[in-house]
Amino acid sequence: MMTSSGPDYSTLQESEMVDAGNGKATLQEYKKRLVKAARMYAMCQKTQVPEPMDVTGLAVAAFEDMPLKQALIFVRSNEQNIEDLAWAFENSKSVEEFERRVKEIKTLPERGQPRG
Repeated sequence: MMTSSGPDYSTLQESEMVDAGNGKATLQEYKKRLVKAARMYAMCQKTQVPEPMDVTGLAVAAFEDMPLKQALIFVRSNEQNIEDLAWAFENSKSVEEFERRVKEIKTLPERGQPRG
């Protein structure tokens, strides 16, 4: 979806189903879940919470009414996408800027390279 190393959902229609860790979800639901997880992850990073990805998994379980194991699998299997979206949140001052950043993610250098 987001990076060259992650799944490519660009050819799916919004109403098509994807495996979202808690059974099947529409692509729109899956994207919303990723954005919510990224917001939580960004907040955890900003406040220097230890193990921010684990806290994100707990939040997904709580707010998406998902079993903890499935939420942790969802978060860990989408770790790079969540980190990329969190970067977009942290580096945006408006919705429009966030949307531009998300589009930039698709062309980011490989992991370990500096981001623009």
